[in-house]
Amino acid sequence: MYEKILGIDLGERRIGLALSDGLGFLAHPLVTLPWKGTEALIKELNQIIDRESVGKLVIGVPYTMRGTVSEKTEQVRRIIHELRQRLGVEIIEMDERLTTKMAEKVFQSLGKKPSKNRDKIDQLAAVFILQSYLDQLQSMQKRV
Repeated sequence: MYEKILGIDLGERRIGLALSDGLGFLAHPLVTLPWKGTEALIKELNQIIDRESVGKLVIGVPYTMRGTVSEKTEQVRRIIHELRQRLGVEIIEMDERLTTKMAEKVFQSLGKKPSKNRDKIDQLAAVFILQSYLDQLQSMQKRV
């Protein structure tokens, strides 16, 4: 059994969370937290890390479409820096470009309005971030 990995989509209003299965193959939605500041986030994450036996966080970093750094990128990196200082787990940064748009398209394809499903969209964006990481891990293991 592998350590569980928590995927995080940090937003200005909400934080979408996804969790890997025990084997490290699949990501599934966990919960959406309201943004209440870094201190509240650290407290929530510590509880989830303990409850779910999480050994690693994968956090989406919002680069511009050209792959450059923006003010939002810097804001997220500051939060990640604080999390690295305060949480006892490894933190991996992943490019999150288009994950929210992909999640919105999934809901649209199901005939649901994205505007009425923001919490679920944030969770699904976290699933896409985490699943991308898990797929990379699997690909690397197959090469070895």
